[in-house]
Amino acid sequence: MSEYTHKDIKTIDELIDHIRQNVGMYAGETETPLHLFEECFTNSLDEAIAGYANIIAINIDSKENIYEIVDNGRGIPMDNDVPISISTKFSGGKFKNNKTAYKISAGRHGVGLVVVNALSSFYQIEVYRDKKHGKFRFDNGKLNENNIEKYKDKVPFSTRISFKPDEEYFNEKLIPFDKIRNRLLTASVELPNCTFVLNYDDKREVIKLDKHNFFKNNCLMNDNEYTDIMEINTKDKYEKFDVLLSYSKDGPVAQKILTSLNVLPVEGGGTHVNIFINILKDVLTTKAKKLGYKIQPQDVIVRLRVYLSLYLENAEFGGQTKEKLTNRISYFDKLGKKIKSSLEDKFQKNEDLLIDILENLHLYRKNLDSRKFKNKTNGKKRGSTKFTKLKDCSSNNGELFITEGDSAGGTLTESRDPSIHAILPLKGKIPSIMNKETALKNKEIKELIQTLGTGIGPDFDITKLRYGKVIGLMDADPDGSHIFVLLTMILYTLVPEVIKQGRFYLVRTPLRAINEKNNFIPLWSTEEYEEAVRNNRRITRFKGLGELNPWQLKICALDENTRRLIQVQYPNEDNGKSLLKIFEDVDERRKLLTNDDVQLFKDV
Repeated sequence: MSEYTHKDIKTIDELIDHIRQNVGMYAGETETPLHLFEECFTNSLDEAIAGYANIIAINIDSKENIYEIVDNGRGIPMDNDVPISISTKFSGGKFKNNKTAYKISAGRHGVGLVVVNALSSFYQIEVYRDKKHGKFRFDNGKLNENNIEKYKDKVPFSTRISFKPDEEYFNEKLIPFDKIRNRLLTASVELPNCTFVLNYDDKREVIKLDKHNFFKNNCLMNDNEYTDIMEINTKDKYEKFDVLLSYSKDGPVAQKILTSLNVLPVEGGGTHVNIFINILKDVLTTKAKKLGYKIQPQDVIVRLRVYLSLYLENAEFGGQTKEKLTNRISYFDKLGKKIKSSLEDKFQKNEDLLIDILENLHLYRKNLDSRKFKNKTNGKKRGSTKFTKLKDCSSNNGELFITEGDSAGGTLTESRDPSIHAILPLKGKIPSIMNKETALKNKEIKELIQTLGTGIGPDFDITKLRYGKVIGLMDADPDGSHIFVLLTMILYTLVPEVIKQGRFYLVRTPLRAINEKNNFIPLWSTEEYEEAVRNNRRITRFKGLGELNPWQLKICALDENTRRLIQVQYPNEDNGKSLLKIFEDVDERRKLLTNDDVQLFKDV
């Protein structure tokens, strides 16, 4: 324990030690010290959100690597002449009584500034409050200056926090300037009555960006034509849920959704995104049906561009780094009803915009349906399935993903390109088959064969296979491995030529990944995992595919530059570990996906 004179300050010593031993838990990622800036900046944002600060300045000395965050709010409260934000574990205005607490707060957990102190070689708080001027300096976490003076003159500011990141805990010592600037741009969009000043060495910039320009620059940047921008503002007491929405007419098919929650960018999405998308699907499909436009619910997210801006009293996040909102659906009951009512009212008053959106969605659906089963080489229509679980693609050389369960299928649907990615979810474990008659009695298998389009037995025709690749997408656990083995047995029994032609694959999915604010890196091997642990990277373990966000699943399964496809090899007479053994030997089934001696797969 360090020898601090104030007994309250001693309470943070154990926390500081814990932070230094578990940097990734508190700072999220250790590539740069960006999170330290975020924590200090958030402290000032809380004052601006509450209406007490209207100037926030960031001063950067790149040579000394010192960062200052200054605001003109009320000043950090001092208890017994020590700022409470550094003297106790859970403190700050948001943890006091109802009179002083923030109704809406960017900060949440109450350990933020303690984290900055623990991971900085120099850390200083200067406060003007209650006619007092306090200055508190820490070096390597130890309090070396504790000075309080009475002050009667006009105060130059209320709070100034300065820190120098400790190079021991980060791969890069400097915080990327563009990250800081972009953070101020986002804040200026949400707080138009607050002035943000960025002083970088001898350069000064006043940051100001209108919300509509922000939307155009970040959501519509790759689109030449798009529908008029719709704005929806809903409020319930202190809470707000605002929306800017447009549809691209010529840009990428995938949706672009940005969100800000209590002036914090939330990159991992969460409950609020799912709720809004469901409301939008409900409203647009209902109106399309009344007006005679043919669209499917999943079409509503095609080329959708949205900026969601939320202010919540009790925001719940997946961790200290606040990457994903995890509030329950029921939390949004009142706001959700108001959003739906606002959407319906907006479309009723602006029918031209509604028609413009529906015509674009209708055209997309019409083109998709007309191309869905068309063979581009001979103009003949391709066979279709009468079942409804298949989410097809328009290309006859696309990829069919056979997924484990509806949850993974739904997540994959949000991130796919409908022109090349088809999805067929399987429900539960498919049966272990031994003959064709038994197989075709199962609805899941019957739908799979109809989806492939080749037929079986004497009617089998490999030229009618409707996809260039057939890909199994399963959880990275024993159950997932078992399901893939069963799937392999089905194809080997019913359509073996699909495997012989090299058209059947497994896409690997990770059990763990480096999951940081600006990085998602799957960890494929024990060596990669152990190295990430040694480097204090923030690691997430996934129980199943349903825990992956759409953009994370896109990295693992859809992006040809980052995914890992494994091609199933059809056994020949010389292959001692024949595929046939998985029908007869349970141990062979268990070893199928993990034993290097089983030569059934090869990486592609």
